[in-house]
Amino acid sequence: MRIVILLLFCSLLMGCSQEPSRIQDELDLGQYTQAVDQSSRKDPMHDAAQLMVRLETQFASYRFEDSITTARTIEKLPLPQDNPIRLRAKSIQLSAEAMLDRLKQAAGTYQIERSILDNGQEETTFPATGQLNISFGKPHTLLATVQYQHFGMPDAPRSDTETVRFEPDLSARLALSEWLVSYVFSRAGLTLTFEGPGGKRIYQLKKVD
Repeated sequence: MRIVILLLFCSLLMGCSQEPSRIQDELDLGQYTQAVDQSSRKDPMHDAAQLMVRLETQFASYRFEDSITTARTIEKLPLPQDNPIRLRAKSIQLSAEAMLDRLKQAAGTYQIERSILDNGQEETTFPATGQLNISFGKPHTLLATVQYQHFGMPDAPRSDTETVRFEPDLSARLALSEWLVSYVFSRAGLTLTFEGPGGKRIYQLKKVD
């Protein structure tokens, strides 16, 4: 991300007459934020460059709704249609919108469809019941709240809430006591795996709302 921004600011600030040597020094050191600070607010590209720094930071932090808001602000600036800032902002906006669509589809209630015990030598099914409710939060959009509703084996169901940080591919792995827990979304639904002593408990869930 830094390389992209450095190249962007080099092209934007080359023509700046306000202390060009100091600005170039900041860019050479990789301190692009300081480079923006050194440029004059009278420079017609100053606001656009500042907004671009904000946009790149928001997108890298998975703050997709904030990214869309900032990209739309950049779109309203009086920039040529082929301006690199405008083009980059539009690209980020489309990516953020696509990610929000995926999260909207992933959020909801999931019910156990099949439960499998894998001990490393064979796979057998076992009885399990319950549901999961998953919602994604703000501003860190990939931070999800997972509600277990009478979930698991009938003699020891789980009913609690957990916060899970997902990756952009909508998968997550976390340690829970003696278990390693993984969540993987797919078109077929959600696969939840508990891996620990005795093997793996694999729950295949389908979306019910």
